[in-house]
Amino acid sequence: MPRPKAPQLKQRADGRYRCKYKNKEFYGNTAKEALMLRDEYIRQESVGTLLRQHMTVRQYALEWLPIHKAGVSPKCYNDYAVQLEKLFPLIGDKELTAVSVDDVAMVWNTFSGLSASTIKRARMLYVSLFDTAIENELCRKNPFKSKFAQPPKGPSGSHRALTDEEIRLILTVPHRFQLAVLIMLYAGLRRGEVLPLVAPGDVDLKRNVIHVTKAVRFTGNQPEIVRPKTAAGYRDVPIFSTLRPFLVGRIGMVAPSSSGKVMSDVAFRRAWDSYLLALSQAAGHPVSFRPHDLRHTFCTMLRDAGVEMKQAMIWMGHSDEKMILRVYDHVRDSRTRTSVIQVEKLLKDQSENQVSSL
Repeated sequence: MPRPKAPQLKQRADGRYRCKYKNKEFYGNTAKEALMLRDEYIRQESVGTLLRQHMTVRQYALEWLPIHKAGVSPKCYNDYAVQLEKLFPLIGDKELTAVSVDDVAMVWNTFSGLSASTIKRARMLYVSLFDTAIENELCRKNPFKSKFAQPPKGPSGSHRALTDEEIRLILTVPHRFQLAVLIMLYAGLRRGEVLPLVAPGDVDLKRNVIHVTKAVRFTGNQPEIVRPKTAAGYRDVPIFSTLRPFLVGRIGMVAPSSSGKVMSDVAFRRAWDSYLLALSQAAGHPVSFRPHDLRHTFCTMLRDAGVEMKQAMIWMGHSDEKMILRVYDHVRDSRTRTSVIQVEKLLKDQSENQVSSL
């Protein structure tokens, strides 16, 4: 078979020769030199493509995250980074094209016992990572979409309302963190909302409300005071009679660090652990609940007391009742008993009216 002829390049007015490849131009003092430059570019291009085709999960993830998740909050970005780091010991050194369904099943085994929301976020992240790799022609299929390697379901609705005993302990056991916990319990504030609170500025005893106008966001360990995420986050929450005595005479931050400033993430966790230890020692047995359980308990109290949904939404800082109904409102035994009594009363009244009408 005859060898194909090399393209004939015309000499330019300036004496040089030019050839083109993919809209890129190459110049040489001779036709051979211009063609050599073009051929070298093609070689380097093929090597680069070959290298990218053999990219590992770790290499691509570290390249992918700052490009495709650059616009999210620092906390969300850090959460994504943590989730991706979970992949590295398992499949990080595997090439994207070599990740199998068995590898994915092995990844999901490490998520056993975690909450449904954590597992769902991780799956969305991993699927997105491989979907983008497919678009970049770095692999052909997404193993995280396989029906043969599905993640565990995980427990949903893992937050809860506190028991009567836990509430009694909170009210009676003194601790430097007690006031912050009481505010989260009886005003429903989130952790980030209670940390920047200052008395008397945010705690208005004259109007008997707590003004929620700011929050703390953590970048790594360091706190940053920011505005509430939504308009509903700005709110006034009433100071109920159980909470008021603990706020009277209070001056300064309600939950300061040891230096009198806003707590860092680590300082909060240490204070929380210390507080649970104090409750456990007072109770004579381990006591454990999470900060957000206090907010769940507040919402449940509102619903037990028959507070209208719209009012509960305002005090909770929600713009949608679905969140309260689906997540925060826990039906306790006391509400069930009350509901039974109410229905029995209704049936009795109906029965008496029917009899009297005969």
